[in-house]
Amino acid sequence: MHGLCTGSSGWKKLTNRLFSAALITILAGSISVSHAADPHQVIDHKGTANNSCIVANQWYNPDDMGIINRNNFLREASQGRVVLLGEHHAQGDHQRWELHTLVALHTLNPDMAIGFEMFPRKAQPVLDKWIAGELTEAEFLEQSNWQQYWNFDARYYMPLFHLARMNQIPIHALNVSKDLLKKVRTEGWQNIKKEDREGVTDPAPPGEGYKNLLIAIYQQHGAHMPGAKKGEQDTAADLESPGFKRFLQGQTLWDAAMAQIIFHETVKNPSRLFVGVMGSGHVINDYGVPDQLKSLGQKEVTTMIAWHDDFGCEGIDGQFADAVIGMKMQADAAQPKPKLGVYLEEDEEKVSIARLVEGSVAEAIGLQKGDIFVKAAGKKITRMIQVISIVQRTSHGTWLPLLMKRGDKEIEIVARFAPLEEDE
Repeated sequence: MHGLCTGSSGWKKLTNRLFSAALITILAGSISVSHAADPHQVIDHKGTANNSCIVANQWYNPDDMGIINRNNFLREASQGRVVLLGEHHAQGDHQRWELHTLVALHTLNPDMAIGFEMFPRKAQPVLDKWIAGELTEAEFLEQSNWQQYWNFDARYYMPLFHLARMNQIPIHALNVSKDLLKKVRTEGWQNIKKEDREGVTDPAPPGEGYKNLLIAIYQQHGAHMPGAKKGEQDTAADLESPGFKRFLQGQTLWDAAMAQIIFHETVKNPSRLFVGVMGSGHVINDYGVPDQLKSLGQKEVTTMIAWHDDFGCEGIDGQFADAVIGMKMQADAAQPKPKLGVYLEEDEEKVSIARLVEGSVAEAIGLQKGDIFVKAAGKKITRMIQVISIVQRTSHGTWLPLLMKRGDKEIEIVARFAPLEEDE
């Protein structure tokens, strides 16, 4: 959810997959993901030829993509200090794998805690109430501001939260508020007052590998990411560009905030196993959270990443993770979501169009740069994520009513999404 400007073709495909979910929340569904990959034929567990390097439900050693014994692997991981599970958000098989893995780890080591990227630190009291059995599901989601903060369908994650509550496993909010992240990306970390940093201390400087990965993403989309300022050209950016430096600080803050909570809990409870659930982009190649943990002194980190069978294996090597878990792309997950075809800007509860995609639905219905979303499907719009969610929930072949503000006038307009073409 993007061709990158540096590295091998395999690395381009790899980073495209990892950052698709994050970028879709920024670019409002205007990006499509190519699932093409150079396949390697393997033999699956039934002895059948398979034109993918990944077979669903198999666990692989990234060194050579050889199959590993998951029971032995989990037994060893359960005796460590930190385990990081890298997911693609709201992909049913990923969260089911996380559920089964958490059950196995807790069986092997009942002294366990779980941290979730899906909650900001200020939601911690709500998480504590949930574990204590004081909240219903609806109360838990409402009081933690799930819809406003995370917005992915909660049904994918509720089994994980119920597992924790039933077994009295402490859960921790790993993230920071969107306001702080946005402020860092616009003003820079050094300009954030200590009292506004939500308890996060200075992150460790990111390594060259991580910076090279992120500059490629920024060069492709930086001008349309939160914090980009007028006149900063994304394609011309380099490691010293002011816009990229702020973007890098925001990403590093994200990683450091999660790592610092995890590290604090491992120091506080020296015998406890801490399992972090987060997006794959924060885990791969020991960049992101693993790197920040090591800078704090916690080097006993095991990483596992869920990987779809159609993602390909170019770019996966021994540094990628400690284990790669095969996933089968489900038909419903593979079905393309409707795309309005706009790049969005969000400012003080106002969501406007920064740019239109040529040939898009938005262009066809006459939307213009600068138009402000007032309502979509009858719902008042104050956040970018609302537009994304409503568009993605709209069925192909149906219409989406929009109320837009253009200058001093409000305009009612209907977005018409064409039906999907059926395979012959």
